[in-house]
Amino acid sequence: MTDSATTLWQHRLCDFRDAVARKPMPGCGATAVVSADLGLALVLKGLYLSQQHDASVSRQALIDEGEALKQRLAPLAQEDMDAFEAFMAAVGRDEDDEGRADAIHAAADIAVEVPLRTAQLCDAALALTHQAGANIEQQFSSDAVAGARLIHAALHGVLLNVDANAGQLGSDAARDRARHARDDLAQRADALLEILTNAPA
Repeated sequence: MTDSATTLWQHRLCDFRDAVARKPMPGCGATAVVSADLGLALVLKGLYLSQQHDASVSRQALIDEGEALKQRLAPLAQEDMDAFEAFMAAVGRDEDDEGRADAIHAAADIAVEVPLRTAQLCDAALALTHQAGANIEQQFSSDAVAGARLIHAALHGVLLNVDANAGQLGSDAARDRARHARDDLAQRADALLEILTNAPA
């Protein structure tokens, strides 16, 4: 994790909340990352506590996968903030600047890529939650389902950044690719949540 990402995660929770409420950044992307990370933590809670009661190789493999996802997800909060700031700087360039359009397209590439990557990790976290179901003891299943709901909401929240920025991409093909990726991720997440929330207790 980068130093800047570490700094964001070292904020007091109340300070982060108030910054979200009162400042341009962190915005919905960074907030979605934090929400997804907390959701994944709830899923891992179910696995860890179940593992303490009855250790198994398969459960430990799921724990290791979840921890790896957490490490990949967390830095994207800062990356989202950096991408937004770069995009706004490009948009804010003088309209007579010949390089302005190219700068906007380049910044939009990143402003779309980061939320798509975040959504892909949320998708992986939902898939992990599905795989983990049989490995989480019943008394912790509500934590896992609550975690899945947070991850699902975070995925849809971060995809709003794709919706907002895809129009500034440099070609129709790039815009179509972004929107197709966005739709596929949203549909998969909805299907997985439906399975998770309707699973027998």
